[in-house]
Amino acid sequence: MEFFDVVLLSRLQFTLTAIIHYFFVPLTIGLAIFIAYLEFRYWRTGEALYDKMARFWTKLFLVNFAVGVATGITMEFQFGTNWAAYSRYVGDIFGAPLAAEGVFAFFLESVFIGLLVFGRDKISKGMRFFAALMVAIGTNFSAFWIIAANSWMQTPAGYRINEELGRAEMTSFYEVLFNPSTLVRLSHVLEGAYITAAFFIIAVSAYYLLNKRNVELAKSSMKFAVIFGLVFALLQGASGHSHAVLVAETQPEKLAAYEAHWETEERAALLLFAIPDYENERNRFEIGIPGALSLLAHSDINAPVTGLREFAPEDRPPVLGNFISFRIMVGTGTLIIFWMIFLAVQMKRGRLYDNELVLKAAVWLLPLPYIANTFGWIVAEWGRQPWIVYGLLRTADAVSHLSVAEVLISLVLFIAIYAFLLFLMIFLMIREVKKFNVDIDTTIDRPMDSGKEVTL
Repeated sequence: MEFFDVVLLSRLQFTLTAIIHYFFVPLTIGLAIFIAYLEFRYWRTGEALYDKMARFWTKLFLVNFAVGVATGITMEFQFGTNWAAYSRYVGDIFGAPLAAEGVFAFFLESVFIGLLVFGRDKISKGMRFFAALMVAIGTNFSAFWIIAANSWMQTPAGYRINEELGRAEMTSFYEVLFNPSTLVRLSHVLEGAYITAAFFIIAVSAYYLLNKRNVELAKSSMKFAVIFGLVFALLQGASGHSHAVLVAETQPEKLAAYEAHWETEERAALLLFAIPDYENERNRFEIGIPGALSLLAHSDINAPVTGLREFAPEDRPPVLGNFISFRIMVGTGTLIIFWMIFLAVQMKRGRLYDNELVLKAAVWLLPLPYIANTFGWIVAEWGRQPWIVYGLLRTADAVSHLSVAEVLISLVLFIAIYAFLLFLMIFLMIREVKKFNVDIDTTIDRPMDSGKEVTL
């Protein structure tokens, strides 16, 4: 047990649960948008293709949503079990957006998911679209509340410290929600979610095209996903730059850790590779682009960028892990942009649906957005260390009074349970995709046509 401590184990447990939970969240957010679009098209055109597509993608959405809810609930319980000191100190602030998420977002999507799934054949097409729209709004609104809470931990605002009670108290709910990093981080997260859904739809559609099944459904789904994914991949690049500028302004030591940047200097280089030397506070070897970091952080190639030496060693984030993770995130994000551009060009030229090599690549590249999302959260949270609330509460001071054995046992149990849930989701998804088979004809059901079917 001497190799572990309560802080490390508690952090490992929350890291595990957050990463696994976030495998499900982006797909839920993005698929909800796609399903609402399909229900709208079915409502306006009456084409059977859109009905079949909506039913199919809703099944996959439900599998993902159900497992995501299960993993999310247990993750939130840890604020009481593993992070009781954190909850006591900032719970009055942090708990407010979490409660709002449950009341205003989760209940909204849950109610209309029930209507969309169990009542879809008992309500009108217009009501089906409305239900799907409410689910999409609910899932995206849920993201707002969660990102607002997490962003407050990055850039706290709208609070005061009650010295008598020894805790932080809210002074402005508006400032808590719209703290300096909320909107920038929200756009970045939502764009990542939409890209994840696009990759998922493209991969499933490519599987059907490779196997000559559900061809019309696959082509229509893929066309939407390529356009949808391309738009948000390009926007993701722009919001990533905005996020870097924000980090440089609000958490300069985080940016310095990302770049293994030790010395404050002008025309700071953006490093492609480096070997940090912690003892001497320098890099033994580095390859970089001169001035690129200054340009990225301050839109000025000559602007000075703050180095890690400006901060006390105990206030610096881990360098090597952040340096590597940041490059994985940026690298996969860049690859995503070029891949979506390539797919769009292939589709424009009419070469996408029959290109076996490209379709196989589309299936195998499905993990890309999951990797980018995961490492994006890793650098966001790891880069904030040693603070759990930046500049306000240290992570080491936020844990519960537990024994190492207690946290270790719960960590092992969490690993087993979450591994099972992840396996279950993948198994159910694959089974649903493999068994689904539908013949789409050209029948159009239009209630306005005196109840008659129109066959083209």
